[in-house]
Amino acid sequence: MISERWTEAIGPGPDTEARHILWPASFPGTSRARVPAHALAGLLFVTALCQVFLLFYWADNAQLRGEYRHAALWQTLVLMTVPVLLMREVLRGALRGWKGGWFTLLTALAWILSVPATLLMLLGNAQQTRGTYCSGGIHPPERPLADWAVPLCVALALAAGSAAAWLVWLVSRRRARPEDLYRVWLAALLVTLVTTLAPWLESVQTCRTGA
Repeated sequence: MISERWTEAIGPGPDTEARHILWPASFPGTSRARVPAHALAGLLFVTALCQVFLLFYWADNAQLRGEYRHAALWQTLVLMTVPVLLMREVLRGALRGWKGGWFTLLTALAWILSVPATLLMLLGNAQQTRGTYCSGGIHPPERPLADWAVPLCVALALAAGSAAAWLVWLVSRRRARPEDLYRVWLAALLVTLVTTLAPWLESVQTCRTGA
């Protein structure tokens, strides 16, 4: 009896699927919003990942300290601001049922800018570090970044996002709107990614210049 009541209390209810709470980007009943919702989450996720690497992973590399690294941070932010804002408007329009040529143009523009901007950001970060990585010495790092560190932090971020969305759903007594769950899910995902990955990246080394 107790287990049945507990399951009923924390369950999604008969009219709601658990995936719509654990993964709010699925947006129940609004299939048009699913693609821009995932696209916006992807843009913000990749941007945060690049930023946290520039901020913390390369902090011990003298070639990337100071103004050069800060310039790379600002370039990433400026490059991704317009695509993120446009995709946000596409998502808002999809949720509100916008139609017509203007919305089609807005959607096309958001995708046209998002794809190359993301590629340029990734290529730019790779190019900025390729020529200077351990350029001051030939010795490998004593404490390199583990291969499983980033996947682990990504998994923790996804789990935290789902847990936060479910908690808001319960606290609101199952009345939280899909848009609110999406915001909570996305914010918790990004914050968890940064807070779990940043200390890890700062503690490892990129190169050694001594013997």
